[in-house]
Amino acid sequence: ELCDVALLVGSRQIHAHRAVLAASSPYFRAMFTGELAESRQPEVTLRDMDELAVESLVEFCYTAHIIVEESNVQTLLPAACLLQLQEIQEVCCEFLKRQLDPSNCLGIRAFADTHACRELLKVAERFAQYNFVDVTESEEFLLLPVNQLIDMIGSDELNVRSEEQVYQAVMAWVRHSLPERRQHLPLVLSHVRLPQMSPKFLVNTVSSDLLIRGSEPCRDLVDEAKNYLLLPQERPHMQGPRTRPRKPLRCGEVLFAVGGWCSGDAINTVERFDPTHSGGEWRLVAPMNKRRCGVGVAVLNDLMYAVGGHDGQSYLNSVE
Repeated sequence: ELCDVALLVGSRQIHAHRAVLAASSPYFRAMFTGELAESRQPEVTLRDMDELAVESLVEFCYTAHIIVEESNVQTLLPAACLLQLQEIQEVCCEFLKRQLDPSNCLGIRAFADTHACRELLKVAERFAQYNFVDVTESEEFLLLPVNQLIDMIGSDELNVRSEEQVYQAVMAWVRHSLPERRQHLPLVLSHVRLPQMSPKFLVNTVSSDLLIRGSEPCRDLVDEAKNYLLLPQERPHMQGPRTRPRKPLRCGEVLFAVGGWCSGDAINTVERFDPTHSGGEWRLVAPMNKRRCGVGVAVLNDLMYAVGGHDGQSYLNSVE
Protein backbone atom coordinates (compact mmCIF):
# COMPACT_ATOMS: atom_id res chain seq x y z
CA GLU A 1 0.00 0.00 0.00
CA LEU A 2 1.22 3.50 -0.93
CA CYS A 3 4.24 2.00 -2.70
CA ASP A 4 6.17 4.59 -4.69
CA VAL A 5 8.59 2.46 -6.73
CA ALA A 6 8.52 -0.80 -8.67
CA LEU A 7 11.68 -2.86 -9.15
CA LEU A 8 11.78 -4.68 -12.47
CA VAL A 9 13.88 -7.84 -12.17
CA GLY A 10 13.65 -10.31 -15.01
CA SER A 11 9.96 -11.01 -15.56
CA ARG A 12 8.99 -9.91 -12.05
CA GLN A 13 7.75 -6.55 -10.76
CA ILE A 14 8.43 -5.93 -7.06
CA HIS A 15 6.57 -3.01 -5.45
CA ALA A 16 8.22 -1.23 -2.53
CA HIS A 17 8.72 2.07 -0.70
CA ARG A 18 11.81 4.13 -1.53
CA ALA A 19 12.23 5.17 2.11
CA VAL A 20 12.33 1.55 3.33
CA LEU A 21 14.80 0.46 0.65
CA ALA A 22 17.02 3.51 1.20
CA ALA A 23 17.06 2.93 4.97
CA SER A 24 18.32 -0.64 4.52
CA SER A 25 20.57 -0.46 1.47
CA PRO A 26 23.35 2.08 0.71
CA TYR A 27 22.88 1.14 -2.96
CA PHE A 28 19.23 2.24 -2.95
CA ARG A 29 19.98 5.26 -0.76
CA ALA A 30 22.49 6.53 -3.33
CA MET A 31 20.05 5.77 -6.15
CA PHE A 32 17.02 7.51 -4.63
CA THR A 33 18.68 10.51 -2.96
CA GLY A 34 21.14 11.49 -5.68
CA GLU A 35 20.78 13.04 -9.10
CA LEU A 36 20.32 9.75 -10.92
CA ALA A 37 17.32 9.41 -13.23
CA GLU A 38 16.09 6.50 -11.09
CA SER A 39 15.45 8.91 -8.22
CA ARG A 40 12.46 10.28 -10.12
CA GLN A 41 11.27 7.24 -12.07
CA PRO A 42 8.35 5.12 -10.82
CA GLU A 43 10.04 1.97 -12.15
CA VAL A 44 13.67 0.90 -11.74
CA THR A 45 15.21 -1.96 -13.73
CA LEU A 46 17.79 -4.16 -11.98
CA ARG A 47 19.74 -6.10 -14.59
CA ASP A 48 21.63 -9.39 -14.26
CA MET A 49 20.10 -10.20 -10.88
CA ASP A 50 18.07 -13.17 -9.73
CA GLU A 51 14.45 -12.15 -9.26
CA LEU A 52 13.78 -14.50 -6.33
CA ALA A 53 16.92 -13.27 -4.58
CA VAL A 54 15.92 -9.62 -4.99
CA GLU A 55 12.42 -10.40 -3.76
CA SER A 56 13.84 -12.07 -0.64
CA LEU A 57 16.16 -9.11 -0.01
CA VAL A 58 13.35 -6.57 -0.40
CA GLU A 59 11.30 -8.60 2.06
CA PHE A 60 14.28 -8.55 4.43
CA CYS A 61 14.32 -4.74 4.24
CA TYR A 62 10.79 -4.80 5.70
CA THR A 63 10.96 -7.73 8.13
CA ALA A 64 14.66 -8.16 9.02
CA HIS A 65 14.07 -11.86 8.38
CA ILE A 66 15.52 -14.07 5.65
CA ILE A 67 16.15 -17.78 5.12
CA VAL A 68 19.56 -18.71 3.73
CA GLU A 69 19.87 -22.28 2.53
CA GLU A 70 21.76 -24.37 0.03
CA SER A 71 19.23 -23.71 -2.73
CA ASN A 72 19.46 -19.91 -2.63
CA VAL A 73 22.82 -18.89 -1.15
CA GLN A 74 24.56 -18.67 -4.54
CA THR A 75 22.00 -16.15 -5.80
CA LEU A 76 21.50 -14.27 -2.53
CA LEU A 77 25.17 -13.47 -1.97
CA PRO A 78 25.81 -11.76 -5.35
CA ALA A 79 22.57 -9.78 -5.01
CA ALA A 80 23.42 -8.76 -1.43
CA CYS A 81 26.89 -7.65 -2.57
CA LEU A 82 25.42 -5.46 -5.32
CA LEU A 83 22.78 -3.94 -3.04
CA GLN A 84 25.43 -3.51 -0.30
CA LEU A 85 23.46 -5.42 2.32
CA GLN A 86 26.43 -6.19 4.55
CA GLU A 87 24.46 -8.19 7.11
CA ILE A 88 23.17 -10.59 4.46
CA GLN A 89 26.64 -10.96 2.96
CA GLU A 90 27.97 -12.01 6.36
CA VAL A 91 25.12 -14.47 6.93
CA CYS A 92 25.69 -16.06 3.51
CA CYS A 93 29.43 -16.33 4.11
CA GLU A 94 28.92 -17.93 7.52
CA PHE A 95 26.49 -20.41 5.95
CA LEU A 96 29.06 -21.33 3.27
CA LYS A 97 31.78 -21.78 5.89
CA ARG A 98 29.62 -24.41 7.58
CA GLN A 99 29.14 -26.17 4.24
CA LEU A 100 32.87 -26.53 3.52
CA ASP A 101 33.83 -30.04 2.45
CA PRO A 102 36.78 -31.47 0.47
CA SER A 103 34.42 -31.94 -2.47
CA ASN A 104 33.27 -28.30 -2.63
CA CYS A 105 35.87 -26.10 -0.91
CA LEU A 106 37.58 -25.09 -4.17
CA GLY A 107 34.27 -24.03 -5.68
CA ILE A 108 33.40 -22.03 -2.57
CA ARG A 109 36.86 -20.47 -2.66
CA ALA A 110 36.35 -19.36 -6.28
CA PHE A 111 32.86 -18.08 -5.43
CA ALA A 112 34.25 -16.04 -2.52
CA ASP A 113 37.01 -14.64 -4.72
CA THR A 114 34.51 -13.57 -7.40
CA HIS A 115 32.40 -11.68 -4.87
CA ALA A 116 35.31 -10.24 -2.82
CA CYS A 117 34.37 -12.11 0.37
CA ARG A 118 37.83 -12.01 1.88
CA GLU A 119 37.13 -13.84 5.12
CA LEU A 120 35.33 -16.70 3.35
CA LEU A 121 38.13 -16.84 0.78
CA LYS A 122 40.72 -17.14 3.54
CA VAL A 123 38.78 -19.85 5.39
CA ALA A 124 38.11 -21.88 2.22
CA GLU A 125 41.75 -21.62 1.18
CA ARG A 126 42.96 -22.76 4.58
CA PHE A 127 40.45 -25.63 4.55
CA ALA A 128 41.70 -26.77 1.12
CA GLN A 129 45.32 -26.64 2.27
CA TYR A 130 44.62 -28.60 5.44
CA ASN A 131 42.56 -31.26 3.62
CA PHE A 132 44.73 -31.29 0.50
CA VAL A 133 44.87 -35.07 0.02
CA ASP A 134 41.08 -35.44 0.21
CA VAL A 135 40.59 -32.36 -1.99
CA THR A 136 42.75 -33.89 -4.74
CA GLU A 137 40.24 -36.72 -5.09
CA SER A 138 37.44 -34.31 -6.01
CA GLU A 139 36.28 -33.33 -9.48
CA GLU A 140 36.83 -29.67 -8.57
CA PHE A 141 40.56 -30.28 -8.17
CA LEU A 142 40.89 -31.93 -11.57
CA LEU A 143 39.11 -28.95 -13.15
CA LEU A 144 41.32 -26.29 -11.53
CA PRO A 145 42.88 -23.71 -13.88
CA VAL A 146 46.66 -24.02 -13.97
CA ASN A 147 47.26 -20.73 -12.14
CA GLN A 148 45.07 -21.81 -9.21
CA LEU A 149 46.79 -25.21 -9.08
CA ILE A 150 50.18 -23.49 -8.89
CA ASP A 151 48.98 -21.18 -6.12
CA MET A 152 47.82 -24.18 -4.14
CA ILE A 153 50.83 -26.48 -4.47
CA GLY A 154 53.26 -23.57 -4.06
CA SER A 155 52.04 -22.83 -0.54
CA ASP A 156 54.20 -23.64 2.48
CA GLU A 157 50.95 -24.34 4.36
CA LEU A 158 50.01 -27.44 2.34
CA ASN A 159 49.24 -30.27 4.76
CA VAL A 160 50.82 -33.44 3.35
CA ARG A 161 52.66 -36.35 4.91
CA SER A 162 55.16 -36.40 2.07
CA GLU A 163 55.92 -34.51 -1.13
CA GLU A 164 55.05 -37.69 -3.01
CA GLN A 165 51.38 -36.87 -2.41
CA VAL A 166 51.80 -33.49 -4.12
CA TYR A 167 53.52 -35.11 -7.10
CA GLN A 168 50.80 -37.72 -7.50
CA ALA A 169 48.09 -35.04 -7.37
CA VAL A 170 49.87 -32.94 -10.00
CA MET A 171 50.29 -35.87 -12.37
CA ALA A 172 46.61 -36.82 -11.95
CA TRP A 173 45.68 -33.22 -12.84
CA VAL A 174 47.89 -33.25 -15.95
CA ARG A 175 46.61 -36.62 -17.16
CA HIS A 176 42.97 -35.58 -16.65
CA SER A 177 43.26 -33.48 -19.82
CA LEU A 178 46.63 -34.47 -21.22
CA PRO A 179 46.51 -32.86 -24.70
CA GLU A 180 45.83 -29.39 -23.23
CA ARG A 181 47.85 -29.73 -20.03
CA ARG A 182 51.04 -31.44 -21.18
CA GLN A 183 52.51 -28.03 -21.99
CA HIS A 184 52.01 -26.90 -18.37
CA LEU A 185 53.86 -29.86 -16.81
CA PRO A 186 57.33 -28.22 -16.52
CA LEU A 187 55.88 -25.11 -14.86
CA VAL A 188 53.65 -27.09 -12.50
CA LEU A 189 56.41 -29.57 -11.62
CA SER A 190 58.72 -26.68 -10.72
CA HIS A 191 56.41 -26.00 -7.75
CA VAL A 192 56.62 -29.60 -6.50
CA ARG A 193 59.43 -29.91 -3.95
CA LEU A 194 61.22 -32.85 -5.53
CA PRO A 195 64.29 -32.56 -3.22
CA GLN A 196 61.95 -33.31 -0.29
CA MET A 197 61.01 -36.73 -1.73
CA SER A 198 62.60 -40.01 -0.78
CA PRO A 199 65.42 -41.06 -3.17
CA LYS A 200 63.60 -44.32 -3.89
CA PHE A 201 60.40 -42.58 -5.02
CA LEU A 202 62.34 -40.02 -7.05
CA VAL A 203 64.24 -42.71 -8.96
CA ASN A 204 61.62 -45.45 -9.26
CA THR A 205 58.52 -43.34 -9.86
CA VAL A 206 59.35 -39.81 -10.98
CA SER A 207 62.36 -40.53 -13.18
CA SER A 208 60.65 -43.46 -14.88
CA ASP A 209 57.43 -41.59 -15.76
CA LEU A 210 57.16 -41.25 -19.53
CA LEU A 211 55.81 -37.70 -19.29
CA ILE A 212 58.82 -36.67 -17.19
CA ARG A 213 61.30 -38.46 -19.41
CA GLY A 214 59.82 -36.79 -22.48
CA SER A 215 60.41 -33.26 -21.18
CA GLU A 216 63.90 -31.78 -20.86
CA PRO A 217 62.86 -29.11 -18.29
CA CYS A 218 61.28 -31.86 -16.17
CA ARG A 219 64.41 -33.99 -16.40
CA ASP A 220 66.45 -30.99 -15.26
CA LEU A 221 64.24 -30.64 -12.19
CA VAL A 222 64.71 -34.33 -11.38
CA ASP A 223 68.49 -34.01 -11.77
CA GLU A 224 68.47 -31.01 -9.44
CA ALA A 225 66.65 -33.09 -6.81
CA LYS A 226 69.04 -36.02 -7.24
CA ASN A 227 72.04 -33.75 -6.74
CA TYR A 228 70.48 -32.34 -3.58
CA LEU A 229 69.82 -35.82 -2.18
CA LEU A 230 73.14 -37.39 -3.22
CA LEU A 231 75.46 -34.49 -2.34
CA PRO A 232 74.60 -33.46 1.23
CA GLN A 233 77.79 -31.42 1.51
CA GLU A 234 76.53 -29.15 -1.29
CA ARG A 235 73.08 -28.53 0.19
CA PRO A 236 73.95 -25.18 1.82
CA HIS A 237 74.61 -23.85 -1.70
CA MET A 238 71.44 -25.33 -3.21
CA GLN A 239 68.78 -23.80 -0.97
CA GLY A 240 65.60 -22.45 -2.56
CA PRO A 241 61.79 -22.75 -2.56
CA ARG A 242 61.94 -26.39 -3.71
CA THR A 243 64.28 -27.46 -0.89
CA ARG A 244 62.22 -25.82 1.87
CA PRO A 245 60.02 -28.25 3.84
CA ARG A 246 56.35 -27.39 4.11
CA LYS A 247 54.92 -26.31 7.45
CA PRO A 248 53.16 -29.01 9.47
CA LEU A 249 49.46 -28.19 9.93
CA ARG A 250 48.18 -31.16 11.87
CA CYS A 251 46.28 -30.08 14.97
CA GLY A 252 48.09 -30.52 18.28
CA GLU A 253 51.61 -30.84 16.87
CA VAL A 254 54.16 -28.56 18.54
CA LEU A 255 57.95 -28.47 18.83
CA PHE A 256 59.77 -28.58 22.19
CA ALA A 257 63.32 -27.41 22.95
CA VAL A 258 64.39 -29.29 26.09
CA GLY A 259 67.39 -28.37 28.23
CA GLY A 260 70.77 -27.73 26.63
CA TRP A 261 73.56 -25.23 27.31
CA CYS A 262 73.34 -21.49 27.98
CA SER A 263 76.40 -19.33 28.79
CA GLY A 264 78.43 -22.45 29.53
CA ASP A 265 75.96 -24.00 31.98
CA ALA A 266 73.43 -26.80 31.63
CA ILE A 267 69.85 -25.55 31.87
CA ASN A 268 66.49 -27.01 32.88
CA THR A 269 64.23 -24.80 30.77
CA VAL A 270 61.70 -26.18 28.28
CA GLU A 271 60.32 -24.07 25.43
CA ARG A 272 57.44 -24.84 23.10
CA PHE A 273 57.01 -23.62 19.51
CA ASP A 274 53.45 -23.49 18.16
CA PRO A 275 53.38 -23.20 14.33
CA THR A 276 49.65 -22.45 14.28
CA HIS A 277 50.24 -18.98 15.69
CA SER A 278 50.81 -16.25 13.12
CA GLY A 279 54.53 -16.35 12.31
CA GLY A 280 55.09 -19.05 14.94
CA GLU A 281 55.70 -18.41 18.63
CA TRP A 282 58.13 -19.77 21.28
CA ARG A 283 56.87 -19.91 24.88
CA LEU A 284 58.43 -21.11 28.11
CA VAL A 285 56.59 -24.02 29.72
CA ALA A 286 57.18 -25.96 32.95
CA PRO A 287 60.94 -26.54 33.51
CA MET A 288 62.57 -29.88 34.30
CA ASN A 289 63.46 -30.73 37.89
CA LYS A 290 67.14 -31.07 36.97
CA ARG A 291 69.48 -29.25 34.61
CA ARG A 292 70.09 -31.46 31.58
CA CYS A 293 72.14 -31.08 28.41
CA GLY A 294 72.58 -33.86 25.87
CA VAL A 295 69.28 -35.17 27.18
CA GLY A 296 67.26 -37.87 25.44
CA VAL A 297 63.60 -36.97 24.89
CA ALA A 298 60.69 -39.23 23.93
CA VAL A 299 56.88 -39.04 23.85
CA LEU A 300 54.58 -41.85 24.95
CA ASN A 301 50.80 -41.55 25.40
CA ASP A 302 50.99 -37.75 25.13
CA LEU A 303 53.57 -37.53 27.93
CA MET A 304 57.10 -36.27 27.26
CA TYR A 305 60.03 -37.95 29.03
CA ALA A 306 63.51 -36.50 29.59
CA VAL A 307 66.08 -39.29 29.95
CA GLY A 308 69.61 -38.95 31.31
CA GLY A 309 71.86 -36.15 30.11
CA HIS A 310 74.52 -34.12 31.91
CA ASP A 311 73.91 -31.48 34.58
CA GLY A 312 77.23 -29.69 34.08
CA GLN A 313 78.94 -31.72 36.81
CA SER A 314 78.15 -35.35 36.09
CA TYR A 315 76.09 -37.66 33.90
CA LEU A 316 72.56 -38.37 35.10
CA ASN A 317 70.79 -41.74 35.31
CA SER A 318 67.36 -40.31 36.14
CA VAL A 319 64.16 -39.89 34.13
CA GLU A 320 61.39 -37.28 34.46
